[in-house]
Amino acid sequence: MLRTSLKLITGALFLGCSVSALAYETETDLVAAKLKATESLKLANYRSSESVKSTLYVKNTNFRFVDNVGFYITDLIVDLKPNDSSQPGIFDDPTSFSLTPVKGTAILDSAKLEALLNKHVFAFKGATLRNIKVKTAKNLLVLAGEMNRKGVWVPFEMKGDLTLSEGHILKYVPWSVVVDKQDATKVLVAANVELDELLTVKTAGANLIGSTVVLDTLKLFPPPKLHLNIATAGLEDRGLVLTFDNEGAGTDSATFIPSDSYILIKGGDTKFMKAVSTNSQLQVMSGNEGSELDFCLYDYRDQLTAGHLELTKEGAILAYFKN
Repeated sequence: MLRTSLKLITGALFLGCSVSALAYETETDLVAAKLKATESLKLANYRSSESVKSTLYVKNTNFRFVDNVGFYITDLIVDLKPNDSSQPGIFDDPTSFSLTPVKGTAILDSAKLEALLNKHVFAFKGATLRNIKVKTAKNLLVLAGEMNRKGVWVPFEMKGDLTLSEGHILKYVPWSVVVDKQDATKVLVAANVELDELLTVKTAGANLIGSTVVLDTLKLFPPPKLHLNIATAGLEDRGLVLTFDNEGAGTDSATFIPSDSYILIKGGDTKFMKAVSTNSQLQVMSGNEGSELDFCLYDYRDQLTAGHLELTKEGAILAYFKN
């Protein structure tokens, strides 16, 4: 009895447990088993996921960084990796982690392309383009708006196709250029004048070189940093469609509850607000009944606090975000 009591006290002090919580046990073997089980639970609560990344399985989700800048994701596997391996991926600090799309499809429709160009790429003092409107069709991208020519804003419209190179470079070569309601296409060709002699476009991620607009998708988007290795890029009625087909895609895509629209986060460590999820098991869905998930990274706090959380018996977290 004395040995059992000492073991209880020693175990309780070592594990930080209350002695009274275990005092009802009298058999040494049973107490040892309890202590061992408690110790394993305690260790599981530390940041011991032993994974340098989390895997996101995203389906039928409007994934936005800020405002309407982002993608509509039909089905995509993404790796989330903290920049500091000793820290979790902190959702309140998009600069703390990177995202690597591995396999699947993401779409930038006309509205998202307009938001990207107007509210991010050309949203700076001295920009030479503004009020950009975008239309897409099969093999066609139409850009219209205003361009600055010698301090005067004049309307323009360009039509052309996009080609992909190096897995992240999109090249746009207009075959039609209209400036101030005048067709400049034939004039440019006849005078052997390149488009960059009439217009300067030089921003992070977008440059006009000759008559080719070069878009570097690695630099186009706001944080977090995107590591993009695009398999195909095509223009369709629904927008710019990007596909990814890289090696190493996660395979544990089973949801915790049935859903047709979600962000499923598995493995690694992630931090939302002040809560750290170790070996993350989280399924984010829309709290609006009958609606697909509309997730905004920079505003996720508002969405989360307006929604609610549930726990499964297995310990997974179900987060219902308000759209």
